[in-house]
Parts: sequence; structure tokens; C-alpha cells
Amino acid sequence: MFNRRQRFSLRKYSVGVCSVLLGTALFAVGAPTVAADEAGASTDTSKEVASVQPEPTQVAQDTAIVAPTETYAEGATAPKVELPNPALAAEAKAATETPAAPEAKPAVEATPKAEVAAKPEVATKPEVAEGEAKLAAPEVKPAAEAKPASHESNKPRVRNRRAVTNEAVTGDHNSNPVAVSTYLKDGEKVTPEIKDANGATVSSQPVPAGYARKEGDVYTYSIIDLTRFNERYNTNYYTRAYKRFDDSTETTVELIDKTTGNVVETRTLSASSGIQKFTTTTAASNGQLTVKYDYDKGLGAGAGKTDEPFIQFGYEVGASIQALVNPKNEAEQKLYQDVYNARTSTDIINVVEPAYNGRTITDSNAKIPKFVEKPTYYRVVDKNNATFNANKTDVTVQDYVPNGNEVDLAKYATKAMEGQHFTASGERQFDGYKLYQTANPDSTTGFVSRPYVVGTKFMDAERAGIKRIKEIVGEDGSVVVRVYLLDPKQQSKRSDGTLETDGYMLLAETKPIKPGDYNKQELAVKKSPLHTIPFTDSKGVNYPDGKEVSFDFQTAAGYTPKKTVFVPFLGDNIGHLSPNSQLTNGAYVQIGTNVDLLNSLTPYKPTVYYYVKQEPVEVTPEVEKQLEGRVLVDGEFTFKLTEKSSSPDKHEETVTNKDGKATFSKLTFNKVGTYTYTITETPGSDANVEYDAMTVTMTVKVTENAQGDLQATVKYSAEGGFKSSDEDKIFNNYVVAPVKTKFDFSKKLAGRELKDGEFNFVLKDSRGQEVE
Repeated sequence: MFNRRQRFSLRKYSVGVCSVLLGTALFAVGAPTVAADEAGASTDTSKEVASVQPEPTQVAQDTAIVAPTETYAEGATAPKVELPNPALAAEAKAATETPAAPEAKPAVEATPKAEVAAKPEVATKPEVAEGEAKLAAPEVKPAAEAKPASHESNKPRVRNRRAVTNEAVTGDHNSNPVAVSTYLKDGEKVTPEIKDANGATVSSQPVPAGYARKEGDVYTYSIIDLTRFNERYNTNYYTRAYKRFDDSTETTVELIDKTTGNVVETRTLSASSGIQKFTTTTAASNGQLTVKYDYDKGLGAGAGKTDEPFIQFGYEVGASIQALVNPKNEAEQKLYQDVYNARTSTDIINVVEPAYNGRTITDSNAKIPKFVEKPTYYRVVDKNNATFNANKTDVTVQDYVPNGNEVDLAKYATKAMEGQHFTASGERQFDGYKLYQTANPDSTTGFVSRPYVVGTKFMDAERAGIKRIKEIVGEDGSVVVRVYLLDPKQQSKRSDGTLETDGYMLLAETKPIKPGDYNKQELAVKKSPLHTIPFTDSKGVNYPDGKEVSFDFQTAAGYTPKKTVFVPFLGDNIGHLSPNSQLTNGAYVQIGTNVDLLNSLTPYKPTVYYYVKQEPVEVTPEVEKQLEGRVLVDGEFTFKLTEKSSSPDKHEETVTNKDGKATFSKLTFNKVGTYTYTITETPGSDANVEYDAMTVTMTVKVTENAQGDLQATVKYSAEGGFKSSDEDKIFNNYVVAPVKTKFDFSKKLAGRELKDGEFNFVLKDSRGQEVE
């Protein structure tokens, strides 16, 4: 027997199970060796990863084969999601970095069996029945249970929305959103206006140098390099999967020659396409390996189900190589191992689960991206919220916790594809409001992902009667992980591919685990010991009730404490896909499956700017009126206030004098800025009054104090008329008294005596107008 290390993807929704078979086999002259199956991590949001990589017998059992370290020797580096701890980061790397299982004790013997040796190929097949992503509708919770803010009855209140828009965006959607939607609460004014992107961007993940996304307005969401295949068969191939920027799931996969950039072969995947094979790879490998793809519907379960379709990448091993499962000599053994090792490929980009960009894997898969709305919210805080601080001055402190009573002011949302990179829309200024708390920096940029619904359950790993089911317990993507195992006494209830657990034993349940983290605590639930199926061992001892085996954390060297549990082999393909003969010969004590307890969901953090209603500041414009020459009467003089603005609805008001003043209505300011008004006197019709042509300019400067409250300063200045100083705001008027003049003329007549009333006289002004 030879060493076997295998990495493959069981697409369920997330991370990997590790299957370990420890036994002792005799090959050739009977030297003891160990056979080990080990499965690496898969994406926590979409797939189960395991691997099978046959290694030469010369390689020690506890030595890991080092994957290529120069995956991206030049050009752009594929983006990765930051993982908060080294152990989880290692989970996203090559499977070959996971230490092999410890060597079995020589005293234990296992006879080579054809069905055992054939397991690698069985495991590498995309197990459709066992690999479907399963999402269940949230369970009904007690009425007293706290609801997430996104619950329909606990959402921020939206009142009288206006300016609602939903517009498609043209151009290449690798650098533009598919659509933009906005709204603005009725009566509110915002700067920049709500249709302004204000820094919001959407772009597809960069592709490392040497590879290329499909040209045009299509979304390339998976690129896989045939790393070890290329090394063995002297080729330079990679595959590229892409789809349209729409709701369809139909995917085109191309085989690309990296040297020339040419498309070598093309296949289309859909719900009805079945397995698609790239025959070019068959010819290149002399029939030893064929790259294949399949489409999985990823059907959800239960009411309100959510389907998670994905594409599955893998290899079909040629019949001539499969026939070497029981090699006759070292040459056949080496050929078998070399071909199986040649299946190791590299995920160059996996856009929906970018944590796995750059990982090496035998059989990979990729979720088909969906449309996702990435909104930026602008909300008014609830002053009755216990976390509200009326004296808060630092808007960067993230201490306000929403309670669902917040009111939406506005929203700017981009519609993009899962896995695209986004930058959220920035801070805005709303009339009458001040910024209370800026958006959390962690929420303003990252990868587009969907919000999580508390109560949602999904199965992300299933193999050998094992089900790993996760329940979302926090809107940020926190989960509780539960590991179930089929009860050997209830095998008729086996329910592969579903979330059903009737007939299964709950082996482990964790406490909540944050996104990007793994279990570090004792289990909330642990079932041990377990019992195998009934069997008779090689010495003739019968165990009618099975034999007791323990269940616990994996504590072997190379494993992170409390991160992995070891599910023992109980027989009948429960706990491991080994034959029941391993019970008979006693090797079962070291056979089982490693199941990781981690959460590699991408954290979902909504982008929210919080505002508080500002108390407006008021200013009362006022000038004085003086009249020389007689007593000033209320209401006999008129004054006009005019706002200096190009707006057609600028403020204007006319008042008359009272008690020696002209007082205008209060002006209300709810926004920082400088506001200018002019005050003039309207000339009257009294010819005996000389009116003041002075123009008074009132400048109001509105600012915020240290507490963020509005304050106003007012300055008056004067020009023209009877101004007495630059700051004069007293309008002076003068009464001109009428002057009476008596004109005395005489009339003489030569030649005769002048008679009274004989001549008439007319008085005219300088313009020739008759005065008297």
C-alpha cells in the first residue's frame, strides 16, 4: 500500500472536513507504511474542501509537500480577505501545508484491499448528492427574543421618502455598478445631492499578471491554474469561468493557453448541461487526466429556501491509471502517485470567497455570483437609545448601537456582483442635522457580500454520514457550528444532501464564532463515547453492541488546539469511507474524519452614517429710523430686506417703522454657512421729506461650537445715503418746510392813463409751466 493524501471539494457552503485513515499495509517485502486521507479547508461560505494527493513511499508520513511559493511572481496580487489569526489564515493556504497524519504503530496490520485503495478516485468525484448547499428558512423564535435590526418590525423608520431613484448604469460593469438607487426623505436638503456618488465605486477584483479576465462586459469569477498538470505534461493551461452581469447562472468556462493567451476549448455550464469535459487535456496527458466541470443547483431546503448554485472543477482519472490501484511494482506505484499528484491546481481568483485566492486544491468549486445591493445609509439617531451621548464630540468613536428606532434620512446604493470590490458613498451634510457618528471604517470598503439573516441554517460539509451544519446567530455572520453523525442503529434514516438530522447524533456544538475566526473554547455540547456497528474481530471475538470509541478534539501534532474534532470510523461508511474489514483487523482505532470548527464567512457590516437633529439658530434683522424736522409717526416709513441669492425663492420682506425701529421677522438658520442680506428704505410720496438712500448690508455667519451646536454672528455695514460711519444702521430723514415768496411788480403805460384791470399777468417756472 502507498501513501495517499487527497484534497477535494464537497460543495456545501463552507470549510473542510479532514478524513484520516491510519493503518498499516504491507507492500513488496512487507515494509510497514501508512495510508492517510486528509481533507483541507474549503470556503466557509460555499464549499467543502478535501484533498487526495498520492505521494511516493520515500516521503515520510509526517512531511508535507510544499506547494509553489511564487504563485504571483509579478503583476497584481489577487486580493485576499484578512483572517484574524495565523491558524485560520493557514487554513486558506495550500492543502499540502497541512501536516500528514501521525504514523501508525507497526504492531497494527491491515491487509491491502482493492476497495480501500480505490477510495482516492471515489473521493475526488464531485459528490452531487452530498455536495449541495442547503439553506433553511430561519426558525420561528419566541416572541420575547430580541430581533436583529434588519427584521421587518425592527428596521429604521422611513418617513415620506422622496427623490427615489433606481437607474441602470451603462458601460463596462467591471468598473461600474450595474445600477444605482437612491432616496431622500421628504423635505430634507443634502449636500452633495443624493444622486452624487460621493466617492462610491465598484470594480472587479484584479487578475494577477499572466492571467486575464474575459474581455468585454462579462464577469470573470473563477480562474484556476492547472499547476501540477502543467508541470507533468509540459503544458501551460488555466481555466476561466465567467457570466453575464445579470441574474442568470449560465456560465462559460474556457481553457486558456497561458503562453499565447489563446482560448483552447470552451464549454457552457447550466442547470441542464451535465458534466463537461475538456478533451484537450485528455490528449495532452495521453489519456491519464481530463479536466471536467459540472453545474450544481445547490438547492435550498424548506420554506423561504435560498438556492446557492455553484460550478465544480475536477479531474477524471484515466482507466489505465485507475487500474494501477494495486501496483505490481514500484514503477506502477510511482506512475499512479504521479498522476494523482498532477491533479493539484491553484485557485488564482475565487471572487465570492476571496479568502481562498491562491490556495492549492485538487477539486475546487466556485459559487455563481449573485446581484447584491451595497447601500450607504444616512440615519438619525434615537435620542432615547441608551448608547446615545448628548455630549459626544468625537464622531469617529463607534459607541452608538442602533436599536431599530433610527430614522432614515437618505440612502445611496450601488448594485453589483458578489465578490466585486466596493467603496461606499461618503459623508454628506444635511440641513438641520449634524454628524453624530461616522461610518465604521471597516464598512466603507471591501468585497460585496450579502447580509446575513439570523436563524438561517446551512450545511457546508457532508461526508461519510457526517453533517456539519451552521446556524447564523449574528447579523455580522457569526455562527454556531454543529457536527452530526449518522447513528449506526438508525441507518434507515440516512438523509444525505439535506438539513434533516433525524436519526443523527449531535456530536459537537460550538459557542458563537465570529466571521474569519475558529473555535477556541470548550464545546457547548460534546457526545462521547460512541459505538461502532456490531462486528467480530480477527481473533473471533464478537461485539454484538459494537465497540466503544471516543470522540474529541484532534490533538495530533500540526493541528490548532480546539479548532478540529476527530470523528471516528464506526463502520458502514459512517465516520469514514473505509471498508468494514478495518473493524475486523483492528485498524479502525486510527481511522476517522477531521472536521474543522471554523467560520470563514466574509463579515457583513452595513455602512451607516448617524446624524442628530440640530437646534437651529435665529437672527432678527433690525435697523433704526430717525426723522428731523417733526415728530416720527409709526408706520409712515417702509423698509425692505432682500437676501443676496440667485435662487428664485430667495427671502424678501417689507416692514414699516415702529418705535423708531424697523424690525423684520426672525431668520432661522439650520446649516453652517455665510448668509447676506440688504436693507433699504423705500422712498415715500411726501415732497416735504428727504429720504435716506443708504443701503445696509447684514452678514450672518453661522458656525458650530465645540459641542456641534450652531451659533451665529451678525455684522452690519453701510454704503451711500446719509451714512455716518461704515457700521451705520440708522436711516435719517429730513423734513423740508415750505417757503412763501411775495412777488411785487409794477405796470407803466406811456401815451395815456393806465386803467385798473386793463392788463393780466401770469407767473411761470423755469420750465415754462404756469405757476399763478
